[in-house]
Amino acid sequence: MKIPGRILLITFIILLAAIPALGQDEPAESETGKVDNEVGQVSTQTKTRTPGKSPFGIRAGYTSWKSVNQGHFGAHLYLGELWPNVEFTPNVEFGLGDDVFIMTINGDVTYNFTEFFSHPWGLYGGGSLSFNLVNPQTGDTETDIGLSGLVGTKYTFANDHIGMAEIRFGIMDSPSFKLTFGYTLF
Repeated sequence: MKIPGRILLITFIILLAAIPALGQDEPAESETGKVDNEVGQVSTQTKTRTPGKSPFGIRAGYTSWKSVNQGHFGAHLYLGELWPNVEFTPNVEFGLGDDVFIMTINGDVTYNFTEFFSHPWGLYGGGSLSFNLVNPQTGDTETDIGLSGLVGTKYTFANDHIGMAEIRFGIMDSPSFKLTFGYTLF
């Protein structure tokens, strides 16, 4: 199976460009008693950390597209809320199996249904615009811009890491079905 070097390089550059987002510090949980340097007084302000906002995670699962059935693996990066309860989480997935290599770069926009579930559980749904590269072992490489819908559930652990399970269905030029499990690392 041949994986074009340019594709791996582009994927690496995209993930490398996302690293500065990992360095952004969120206020630590319950920081109190800081000394104000200008006045020399102790501050009693409490900063709280928003639960479940670990930005980088891994994912893996099953993909079905046309006559191809394969496993996929990848990574996602939580980039924050666009509006209240509306999040942007781009991800990249690599599919292997049935003598085909598939790379998908998704731009997931999801809505968190906080009115139905409360922390640590969550339910979300949304859609994704994607770039799909299909490279069969025999034949020509194809690229498509696709559209898909998704629904998932997530659980925020005590360490602020998130476990997730997601079902994705293709609407246009995307895998017809994906089942994905993921976990944020840091």
